[in-house]
Amino acid sequence: MKKLVKKVLCIMLCLSMTVAIAGCGSKKTSKSGDGKLDMSKKVKIGVLVSDTTTAEALSFRKYYVDYIQKQYNVEFVYSDQMKDAAGEKSALDTFITNNCKAVISFSSFDRASQLEQCEKAKVYYAVATGTLTQKEYDKYKKYEYYVGAVGPSLELEYQTGYDMAKHYLDKGDENFAIFGGALPYYTEMHIYRVAGMLTAMIEAGGKDANYDGAKTKDEVIAKLFKAGSVSTGSIGTIQVLGYVGGYDMDDAWNAKCKQMVQTKGLQILLAVGNGSDFFGAAAAKAGVKVASVDAYAKNYGDAMQGKMLDYMAGKFSASIGPIFIATYRATLGAPLHNDKGEAIALDQGYWVAQNNDEFQKYYKVDSSIEKPAYTKKMLDKLLKADYKTFKEFVEKYKYEDIQTIGE
Repeated sequence: MKKLVKKVLCIMLCLSMTVAIAGCGSKKTSKSGDGKLDMSKKVKIGVLVSDTTTAEALSFRKYYVDYIQKQYNVEFVYSDQMKDAAGEKSALDTFITNNCKAVISFSSFDRASQLEQCEKAKVYYAVATGTLTQKEYDKYKKYEYYVGAVGPSLELEYQTGYDMAKHYLDKGDENFAIFGGALPYYTEMHIYRVAGMLTAMIEAGGKDANYDGAKTKDEVIAKLFKAGSVSTGSIGTIQVLGYVGGYDMDDAWNAKCKQMVQTKGLQILLAVGNGSDFFGAAAAKAGVKVASVDAYAKNYGDAMQGKMLDYMAGKFSASIGPIFIATYRATLGAPLHNDKGEAIALDQGYWVAQNNDEFQKYYKVDSSIEKPAYTKKMLDKLLKADYKTFKEFVEKYKYEDIQTIGE
């Protein structure tokens, strides 16, 4: 009899452990199908920003505050502009104190510390318009409160720079200057954009063309990480006639920018960002074409029309819609994870305008509050979508592709 009782107890214990384990595993499973989400309570979401004044930052805020906040039962609480990791920590403390259930971060001084702070406070954390490094992702991908990231991967940043340079190389242009932005600060996305530009030049420069001895993508990236700057000179038949990096914006820096634009024979200025802001007027006067990574804002449209900007790869403001949905879902108890039960890491790139007509077409949609690129009707499809469906939605980010989503 005692043996029978022991067997029964063992079976019951095993069953209870199995149920407990299954329950723990369910935290990594998104709700889908006919499951209903309770959206009756307003959810506070903190938005961490290091920039509050640029056209890109303002367009993102407009989409969240003037559109998303009016379509969903959420309240966005924005941080002030920050200058360092200490500011990020202070802002996160404020969000946590104010009972924010999640944080969407546009600031990247110290994302690892941001993530750790949110995990400790049991506040969901997501990265907008960017990614973690592979090393960071491998460390944090299974954190319970890490939602994930949607934005350009480093490979996509590389391709953006490559395509920009190739656009002009294919037209026969040979004389270039480069604005490297935060390359001297070893900001990876800017390093990868410049690496793409230089690799395209190596390919177009003829036999034995190289950049400071580097011939491959990986070799160019390594050179840039080591030097923290761009060397001028010949890349086969292609010339890099000038380079400016950093954001000193003092008299000496401004003089250097002006001098570079006036370099004899210069045809194209490739900028990792802020091209028309820093060089537009002087470039137009000198007959130099400016290509840049920027945003679909009115001032850049004006720059296009005024010949101060010739080519633009721009983030569209509604691109931050999917990461909002992923974050919102998590607060509602329906977190989204990849097929391995890990935080999402999805690629989303730029809209590329090669002339003013294309820019104006994209800007008309991007600036609309009534019917933005991602409407509520489109985003609602993601509230209970599985990972495969969510991923396919995000990866259809090109302007033409998005037009088919609502069909």
